[in-house]
Amino acid sequence: MSYLRVAPLTAACLAALSMSAFAAPLDAAKVKATVEGQFPAFVQDHKTITEIESPTGDKAGSRKMAEWLKAKFEPLGYTVSFRENDSSTHVIARKKGEGKQRVLILGHTDTVQPVGSLAKQPYSFDAKTGIAKGPGVGDSKASVAQLLHFAESLEKLGYKNYGEMIFYFDGEEEVGSDLEEQLLEELSKQADLTLSVDTSRPDWGLTTQRKWSANYDLKVHGVTGHAGNAPQSSASATVELANQITRIMKLASPLPKDPAQFSAEGLKKRGLSDHGQFIPEVSINFGVIETGNKKRNSVPADALAKFEVRAYDPALMQKIDSAIKKIAATPSVGGTRIELKGPFSTLPAMAKTPQAARMVESYKNIIKQQYGAKVVEWSGGGVTIGNFTSKHIPTIDGLGVETDYEHDLNKETADLKTFAPRTVGMILLLDDIANNGLAAKK
Repeated sequence: MSYLRVAPLTAACLAALSMSAFAAPLDAAKVKATVEGQFPAFVQDHKTITEIESPTGDKAGSRKMAEWLKAKFEPLGYTVSFRENDSSTHVIARKKGEGKQRVLILGHTDTVQPVGSLAKQPYSFDAKTGIAKGPGVGDSKASVAQLLHFAESLEKLGYKNYGEMIFYFDGEEEVGSDLEEQLLEELSKQADLTLSVDTSRPDWGLTTQRKWSANYDLKVHGVTGHAGNAPQSSASATVELANQITRIMKLASPLPKDPAQFSAEGLKKRGLSDHGQFIPEVSINFGVIETGNKKRNSVPADALAKFEVRAYDPALMQKIDSAIKKIAATPSVGGTRIELKGPFSTLPAMAKTPQAARMVESYKNIIKQQYGAKVVEWSGGGVTIGNFTSKHIPTIDGLGVETDYEHDLNKETADLKTFAPRTVGMILLLDDIANNGLAAKK
């Protein structure tokens, strides 16, 4: 009998194998201990940045947040760069690893609360309940602090099983901008997947899909005249606008006859929990209606409506747009003419692609195994920056510290006791993606 002689593996070969597809998964107990050890520093950093007032458009506050992030990420080995416009500073922190997956991590540094809000609602943290309050405490200062300590935890664990980590801290997420969209386009094309921490819902809520949205302006030109003596030679712009609204609204999904049943109180009475499942598939809102006419006895010669359309299914965008244009091209009041502008400010849907679905299932399994908890998937009618990246790469949202009553200065809270389990889940998800190629097309 003969034997095949095999040369022993060199140290270099072993090192290469250790960071290959056969890399050993992270030890969950070690991850938990590492992240939990970050908690006191996380709370202090959260307080520090909540007390940096940085409402959207405040250049000084945005720059101060950017400098704080730069000072924190550079010692961790990240290359930090700024991209600025007249109102904000956007931060990009990058670091090369030894694996394959290029991971884009999204957060934002701006808030909706104006400068001076801190004096009205000072930062507070209740160590017993874990609840923090303050301007922008949840949306999104808690997530910014979390992402710093997510990065610090990876360093303490010696974790390098990624091709590149790219953190993007948006300076004007609340209102958007051309620079923001440009950066999201650039960065998503340089990455394989997106993990976003914005506005995480309570009780392990995870947002897996969001609607697309499109804006329109509809202007009706009529013929004025005296309402008593000349209705026969006039053409009412407001009547035609009402007709247009009625016809366009038929494109939307039906709404309940009693909206009170779907308020927070109404759902509670019915024993139901809201995680976005009651949001209609297609929603249309006429937010602004105007006319230059100020007299009751004059037939209006002009009328304007500004409206938006939102839906989950990206395939519906073209269909609804075509229907709106057809309605606008066929006015029912003789003598009126319609000028339709749009769609503009069009935002893509955040779709739950097959790759995103695999990541979601992985996250659910991790949380069940490590914390015995059930992750609830949320649908969002609102838009976040994750909508933009999902055009190019699988994206899941809501991985951050859990937040409630965002945008309400008096009621907004961040549940800081969710920092450790949420961050542990995010790290173990990242590791599972790296080892099993969950974000790859199959």
